[in-house]
Amino acid sequence: MPRTQPPSPRTAGSRGEGAPPRPVIDASWRRVSRDGVVPGQGTESERLDREVLEGRRRTSALREVLPELGRGLAGAAQSAGQVMIVADAEGRVLWRSGDRRTLRLANTISLAEGAAWEERATGTNAIGTALATGTAVQVHGGEHFVRVLHRWTCAAAPLHDPRDGELLGVVDLSGPRSTFHPAALALVQSVTRLAESELRLRHLESVEVLRAVAAPLLSRIGGPALVVDPQGWVAGATGLTPPRRL
Repeated sequence: MPRTQPPSPRTAGSRGEGAPPRPVIDASWRRVSRDGVVPGQGTESERLDREVLEGRRRTSALREVLPELGRGLAGAAQSAGQVMIVADAEGRVLWRSGDRRTLRLANTISLAEGAAWEERATGTNAIGTALATGTAVQVHGGEHFVRVLHRWTCAAAPLHDPRDGELLGVVDLSGPRSTFHPAALALVQSVTRLAESELRLRHLESVEVLRAVAAPLLSRIGGPALVVDPQGWVAGATGLTPPRRL
């Protein structure tokens, strides 16, 4: 696939001469400025301790689709000299994998398990900005608000739980600025949608199992009754016309 030139924004945090930032970047710069982020700061954050991190991993629905995410992105990250990042809805990195050299470089900017990458912690970046906007975004070089990230490029997409629409987290590809590719964002979006489809399929299967278990119980109930799953989806009913979800 042919490469194109990456975006050429003016220096992050600057309102001086140069190409104006894209609207999504300009809006992010304004947000992080209000939050007190400054271009000259670092990206270090207090990481989650191992026990808390493991707890978040165990309870996150993202764990269910890690194999799908890995099949779709881990190989691409490795070949492109990038890393795949999976972060929760608070911007905390839960898992990462990819090129070993880039993983070591990522450690130098605290792009590591348990670290915080929401906008108010590290400024404009694909993980934090995708969380803030609820949309997929690619952030390249000087579009990052914090200058230490100008040597990086990243593309991220939010991942939602199809059962209730809850934001589960963000899937991201990050790497040195030289690894920029315009197709990275589309790839991340595609893999994220596939992961959401997998969650949807698993949910439908679980509703069918609940329906089979509930059927004999409902047949013995004299009055109106509903059987719903934990997210409120109706698996069975008797004596009334049920909605799809409560």
